[in-house]
Amino acid sequence: MKEAKFAVIDVETTGGGIKGNKITEICIIVLQDGKELDRFTSLVNPGREIPLYIEKLTGINDRMVEDAPYFDEIAPQILELTRDCIFVAHNVGFDYNVVRAEFKEAGIDFNRKRLCTVRLAKKLIPGLFSYSLGNLCTSINIPHYDRHRAQGDTEATVILFQRCLDLDPDYEVIEEFLNRKSKESYFPPHFKAQDFENLPHKPGVYFFKDKNGKPLYIGKAIDIQKRVLSHFREKSNRKYELLQNTHSIDYELTGSELLALLREAELILKYYPKYNKAQKNPSKPYKLTSYHNKQGIEQFALHKNKIAPVSWMQFYTREEAIQFMEHLCEEFELCPKYCGLQQGVATCNHYKIHTCSGACSGDLSVADYNLRVSKALDYIHQYEQSCLLVEKGRETGEKSFIYLKQGRFSGYGFIDDAADFNHHEDFEHYLIPQKSSAYADRIVRRYLATEKQIVRLPLTSVEQHTQNIFENWFVD
Repeated sequence: MKEAKFAVIDVETTGGGIKGNKITEICIIVLQDGKELDRFTSLVNPGREIPLYIEKLTGINDRMVEDAPYFDEIAPQILELTRDCIFVAHNVGFDYNVVRAEFKEAGIDFNRKRLCTVRLAKKLIPGLFSYSLGNLCTSINIPHYDRHRAQGDTEATVILFQRCLDLDPDYEVIEEFLNRKSKESYFPPHFKAQDFENLPHKPGVYFFKDKNGKPLYIGKAIDIQKRVLSHFREKSNRKYELLQNTHSIDYELTGSELLALLREAELILKYYPKYNKAQKNPSKPYKLTSYHNKQGIEQFALHKNKIAPVSWMQFYTREEAIQFMEHLCEEFELCPKYCGLQQGVATCNHYKIHTCSGACSGDLSVADYNLRVSKALDYIHQYEQSCLLVEKGRETGEKSFIYLKQGRFSGYGFIDDAADFNHHEDFEHYLIPQKSSAYADRIVRRYLATEKQIVRLPLTSVEQHTQNIFENWFVD
């Protein structure tokens, strides 16, 4: 391993994350056994305007780079200089991916093993307040000239790397980091490897947190550790920025994907994390209503802005409403014309529904058709019933339950796998009440409409009792 060559590299760029970022300056210093073998430094013409805030940070402006070579002109030289070298940088994920993207644009495949001096320093020089290059140099007395210029930052990184080599004379830590199977090369610079190993392979919600413990991003997963690792491997500018600010990752087990979805929606609305897409207030829902038409047929209709005396269900997109009504038509052999799926036709000729038994053409009596509608309404009513949805628990011997009050998500809990729910006392002490939302309502609707195997325990006598529980929990 002492014969290995290391190319310590720093780049200055036009800014804006990783994607679309262009190099304005690059410095490479090649080391072997801790000694310098070669170096290369050059300004680079990015082919675009350098933003003012970047000019203020680095001192590099458009005039300085107008006669500099484009990256594809120096690419062969960089490729040869770094051949058989390990790519070393402070926060290597940034420099390596920017350089690799430049090579890709030049039509050259660039692949090197890589080492991050942030992670090396954290492992070999633990306990420092900050591991940014400037603060590290101050903490351990490394001279750092020309900050935010490629050569100055590279020279400081070289000294830091040499200090790390002195602390790892047998290259044990370096070999561990270079292991292709090691996930550490993907980890955010401030994230501890042990914290990742502690993440479970179970369903739940997870929290990317900043140095103060504030949630930056909240997500849900069937396998928390696997999903978190996939975030580390994403290359978008927004994800890169998130990972740079992540100092820890916390989690909450839910036992089931449905409860993970509900908790994710609730927690996003509670914390409004910076890197979650904003949950805007949904538009007015589509309401499913019914009325008796001139022929006496009970006819369904979908309304968005109208107030109807009877409203059976509501949907938050027209696609969901149409999909449900098509299912209702097929299940109970109803007429698409009388289910809000077709208008302005004498008899139905729906492109998808072919189960109409002839109410629109007079082949089925009004009474017989309305009997079918009555059965369909019984089916709809189950969505509005108070019940418990029983799911897997967080661990063996436990099950979770989700409480729906009149069809809306109103709480959840965990209880022993052998427990039965025959009376309110069986679950009230385990209930964690929740305020429902349009998002939670939508998640439950989709689940009930698509899930085939549902363990649903009806609750009737307990409704007033649980109402008292909620009034005690939620006081305006």
